[in-house]
Parts: sequence; structure tokens; C-alpha cells
Amino acid sequence: MFTIRTVGGVALFLFGTTFLWLTPTFASPGISAQGAWWAVTQVLALAVLAGFTLATYGLFTRMPWWENVALTSAVLGLIVLIPYWVAAQQAGEITPWFNVLIHALGSAGVLVLLGVPALERWVDGHVMAGV
Repeated sequence: MFTIRTVGGVALFLFGTTFLWLTPTFASPGISAQGAWWAVTQVLALAVLAGFTLATYGLFTRMPWWENVALTSAVLGLIVLIPYWVAAQQAGEITPWFNVLIHALGSAGVLVLLGVPALERWVDGHVMAGV
């Protein structure tokens, strides 16, 4: 059944998986993805993925902490863009701005949806009600 909780949970999880795009595995062919900046990016991106996965679990099980985990993951999602940008620029990636833009907009969207009280009440009401 398609409910706001189901669609929102799937969207939250799928957004979290996009942080894999920032890892060295997804660097363009021929790009050296070695070095400290790439290592930091990989650790932080995987932490963001884990956080959004945990938040999705909490959302589906109606745990009260899921919003805090999602907010924390969104903030960490913005932070990981800094080492990614440095690593990608140093390695010669052609379009790191696209990844940065997509992830900044998505993280900002989560922060707005769960950080603005009126929107948070709407989300909370629909998630807890299951509609």
C-alpha cells in the first residue's frame, strides 16, 4: 500500500544510498581515487548511508528517534561534501558540482522538512498515523 510513510521511508532510504556516489568506487574511470581526502569521504559517506538506513528503520517502526537520526544524517551529508569536493577537484573529476548540488539539495530538503516546526508536525502526524 502506498502511504506517505511508505513513500517517505523509501525516499529517505534511496536518498541515503546516493551517498555511495561520493565514494572512490564511483570515481570516473582513469581518476585516481587514492589519498586522505578520498578516505575521509568514503568513511563519512558510508556513515551517512548507515544513518539514513537507521532513520528509515526507525520511521517504519514508528520509533520516536528516527527524526533526530535523519537530521543528524542530513547535517553529516552536508559535511561530507567538503572532503568530496576537495578530493574530486584534486583528482580531476569533471563534474563534481553535480554530486555536490544533488546531495546539498537533498540534505537541505530533509533539514527543512524535519526542522521547520509546521512541516515537522505534518510529517510526524502522517508517519505516526500511517496515512
